[in-house]
Amino acid sequence: MSDGIGWLLEPYLVDCVTFASGIPPAALAARLGSVPGREARPGSAQDAQEALGRGARCVARVGEVAGWAFAVEYGDAVGATAGGLVAVSRGGVAAVNFQLTPWSPPSLFRHYLDGAYVTGFGVGDEARRYGTKPGLLVPELEALGVLPSGPQLDQRGMRLTMLAIEDHFGLHLPRRQVLYGELPMYHLRAGRRAAAQS
Repeated sequence: MSDGIGWLLEPYLVDCVTFASGIPPAALAARLGSVPGREARPGSAQDAQEALGRGARCVARVGEVAGWAFAVEYGDAVGATAGGLVAVSRGGVAAVNFQLTPWSPPSLFRHYLDGAYVTGFGVGDEARRYGTKPGLLVPELEALGVLPSGPQLDQRGMRLTMLAIEDHFGLHLPRRQVLYGELPMYHLRAGRRAAAQS
């Protein structure tokens, strides 16, 4: 549990991860659009990549830590879409998503609650915030010195932002398990179709 989430900034390890509070991992997979009738099987990150190579559009490996279910997605990630996050967060569920794009910074952070976009911003571009409560994380970001300065696309500034998000929501992601272990793996219906059918 001590891994936190700062390691997500390491390039090309994870492209998309979604957290959801108060629901089990299988329910998170269902809200992301797991294929009905197809049971989860244990799978590694390599297994997920191989499934994409065999024609799967989107695969999610799921788990739970510190009261948050998480889904690490591969391929056409549903959790990176507004429709996907609305589906995940319905019924009072808090959802946090990171879409990690080291090839085209900034990576994106978004928080939804009960189907509504609460806050979000680019990691390293925190001055431009969106959602119904764009200032939700401002106190944490100011306390760490991320704000009121301008864009900080350097590693130190981005890690401080991730620390502020981690502390605010109590997020952790087990690095070793995600990168090298096996987790329940689901095939998802990709993109907007999945969110619409959830």
